[in-house]
Amino acid sequence: MTPERIQQLLEKYLSNTASAIEEAELTQWYNSTNEHPVEWPVDHQGEPEEIKARMLRKLQAEVHSSSYPQSIPFYRKRSWQIAASVLLLLGAAAWFTLSKPATDPKETAVITATNPDPILPGGNKATLTLGDGSTILLDTAGNTLLAQEGATRIIKLDNGQLAYKDASKENTGSTTSYNTIRTPNGGQYQVVLPDGTHAWLNAASVLRFPIAFTGSERKVQLSGEAYFDVAKNPAMPFIVEATDAHGRELNTVEVLGTGFNVNAYDNEPTVKTTLVEGKVKVSNGGGSQQSVILTHSMQSIYSHDRGAAGNFRLRQVDTDDVVAWKNGLFNFNNADIKTVMRQLARWYDVEVVYEGVLPNEKFDGEISRNSTLAEVFNILELSAIHFKVEGRKVTVMP
Repeated sequence: MTPERIQQLLEKYLSNTASAIEEAELTQWYNSTNEHPVEWPVDHQGEPEEIKARMLRKLQAEVHSSSYPQSIPFYRKRSWQIAASVLLLLGAAAWFTLSKPATDPKETAVITATNPDPILPGGNKATLTLGDGSTILLDTAGNTLLAQEGATRIIKLDNGQLAYKDASKENTGSTTSYNTIRTPNGGQYQVVLPDGTHAWLNAASVLRFPIAFTGSERKVQLSGEAYFDVAKNPAMPFIVEATDAHGRELNTVEVLGTGFNVNAYDNEPTVKTTLVEGKVKVSNGGGSQQSVILTHSMQSIYSHDRGAAGNFRLRQVDTDDVVAWKNGLFNFNNADIKTVMRQLARWYDVEVVYEGVLPNEKFDGEISRNSTLAEVFNILELSAIHFKVEGRKVTVMP
């Protein structure tokens, strides 16, 4: 279908003048985007805010219609190239599906009580704690030499990453010094470790590592979530100790050279390790140690609650979904509202409370992490769940 025809159908759809045949044509084209990348017309003359509001009202009316299907597809593939402001309705969402029963029509709106300013998404924010206990605020530090410990120079690069240089010149007989990088709620950061391994830290995460890797292994400690692209060194395995907020070891991941993601938040019920490429061995942190080998696209799941006697569960996953956060997206896969809100709380640095009996909605899809919190709520409120925002406190209610 040509861009001109798409624009013509879109305008008729928004003005409620499209015939049944034209709506079917637009729907068929829309559904075909699951397989083929498409572009919306760029020369639409309507006001973006007006178009957003009109599309939102139409979607809300349809989602609450008793005749409407129980699954609402928005934008399903990452390959969408969104070129028109009309799509800003979803806050640059890549795609989103809500699995829900039909409900009665109900006016939906994010209730904002005491904060007229929007709650903005997080960004590159972190603090670095050096071996002597001093701290550096990385998001405000200039792109320059930040510190030097022994022979190791700690540099903030032009792209904002933290890098460790000349670590190989460290005296292997000296006492090892450790650095710790912390991202707050609403923060993320990238660091190039002394061996050349790249680490991406998600919000509310802590990574502790030596300024130089010596001996027979490269060991780091992680609380929270991080993706690692490990520099290959078969003679010195790379080991990640996933710990809780109190330093208790939960899982250990041992690799030679690979890419993998570890999710070990203290307020999540499980520790998840996902292999993107290569091969890793994951072990639990209890006295009765168990271990599993992960190959490509496998994920291990270990419950906090089972303690030392817990067992690993293994499953195949879409690794793009797991590391979507690193690529600027929230990804929800059959997630309930509390799972969704834990991710949002970490990224937008808000407190979440619950009121009333919430419906058992399940969410599947992706939303841009560059969206404001209100834009995210506008999408989620197509369900029977609503939100009240007071400062940085969010109340979730039916």
